[in-house]
Amino acid sequence: MLSISSQFLKVFPAVLAAALVWPLLALAQTGSVAISVDLDSTLHRMRGGIGASWHAIEDSIPVSGNTSHGGSGWGANPAPEDEAAWQAVYAHAGWLGLDFCRVELEQRMYEPEKGRFDWESREMRILYRILDWCEKNQADVFLQQMWSNADWIAYPEFRGDPVKRVHSAPVSLEDFAQGLAALAGHLIQDKGYTCIKWLCINNEPGYDWSWWQMPPNETAPFTPALELVRETLDRKGISLPLSGPDWTDTPALTPEKLDFDRYLGAYDIHSYYSRYDWMKRDENRPDLPLSLVEQRLGDWAGWAHQRNKPFFLSEVGSMIFGWHADNNGPNTFPAALKDAELVLRGLNQRVDGFNKWSFINRGDLDGQWQLINTWDIKGGKLLEKYSPKPNSYFVYGLVSRFTVKYSRVPVTTVKGGALEGLTRVFAAALESPGGELTLLVVNDADSAFPAGLSLNGLKKETTLYKYQVTSEQKDNPGLIIEPLNGINLNPELNAFSDELPASSLTIYTTYRLEHRDWGVIAE
Repeated sequence: MLSISSQFLKVFPAVLAAALVWPLLALAQTGSVAISVDLDSTLHRMRGGIGASWHAIEDSIPVSGNTSHGGSGWGANPAPEDEAAWQAVYAHAGWLGLDFCRVELEQRMYEPEKGRFDWESREMRILYRILDWCEKNQADVFLQQMWSNADWIAYPEFRGDPVKRVHSAPVSLEDFAQGLAALAGHLIQDKGYTCIKWLCINNEPGYDWSWWQMPPNETAPFTPALELVRETLDRKGISLPLSGPDWTDTPALTPEKLDFDRYLGAYDIHSYYSRYDWMKRDENRPDLPLSLVEQRLGDWAGWAHQRNKPFFLSEVGSMIFGWHADNNGPNTFPAALKDAELVLRGLNQRVDGFNKWSFINRGDLDGQWQLINTWDIKGGKLLEKYSPKPNSYFVYGLVSRFTVKYSRVPVTTVKGGALEGLTRVFAAALESPGGELTLLVVNDADSAFPAGLSLNGLKKETTLYKYQVTSEQKDNPGLIIEPLNGINLNPELNAFSDELPASSLTIYTTYRLEHRDWGVIAE
């Protein structure tokens, strides 16, 4: 692992000179890298974007030993009335360019008792804070009810037990559907939020540990809930499409189990247990090689797109480097780079949107997943100042910062860049609705590769700016990422040479953003 030698990230411009533009075929033949973007060929157009999960849940959920029964989907938000703190949160969301946010809540927040709705509870006001930012900045919202977590709707056998209650499926699907329809009506019809594009009714159902259980501890049927929620929304004139099945962990596509297709407007799944292709399998762990994850994403995307529905990877994270409690494994540099590589490979499999787990997170429940630090882990309280969380902020964050929702994905080809028969360089390109170009490249090898890059089909003179992350940031949140000299291309001279450092994310883009600028969200 490289160590950073300065407080500031070093970003070096590529030197454009015709004499240094290597023949792309020769690069591939020598084991170096040839990356070619065909701007005239469209692989896919995204129906979402690249962002993060952002929860509004604050009340504590039991933590037993090494298990948080609400995962890390609660806590660490500032008080809803703390304007200065929320402006600090908003500044980070803007820097990251979060254009596709999975916004999470639980039924207890808005319906603590049957038929009694509390639209001004502390957590609902936090929810409005999140939705207000998304609405103002044109970020799409994937609204996610994680679980119900209210005694009145839990199975009688589970009531009074805070662990069993949060894992309980609703004892009355009719009451459950009426509650969700009331929430959707309040947010969309009464509050007027137009940013809410999708609704997922439960987090990760279908497992013996999940939040959709019935006595004694069995997974409850899920399709009837989707059917009833869809019917209830329709009766109330709410056209908000449902997404599902929200399964984990990058499951293989099993069409025979998808008996709920007619109730869904989108498909989504989660991915945590994956490893670099070059990593050896640990017999004690369930991690899948990224090549298999990529194949499965393609299968799911194909299934959804055949039905004219988008496919989202609605939770992205890495567990292979450690997690649980306050383990920093999810935020190590290898984890952050692996998450970025997964996004690039997912883009080339026509995934429509990605959500990193997670924007705000306590970091002491089931690992340090957060993109920003708002919680004092040692002190058990909110921090006074919020800062970026190395390393995800500057790795996954750079991917989200320079990409915009609804982008077109041109066909990108990588030749070479292999070690011991395994590809180590991955690339994906995006063209925004406004015509801005971004090429993202990950080198996950521990050695550098010389590279030739070309934009075939370029129609006009274009300047690309380079941004790059190459090393573990440790505990330094003060990195400065600035563009330097641009790379000038035109239809006749549409190729350039560069070096891809070891263990690096490199971005070439027509967006020129100073460090103080917000990322791109919508055009």
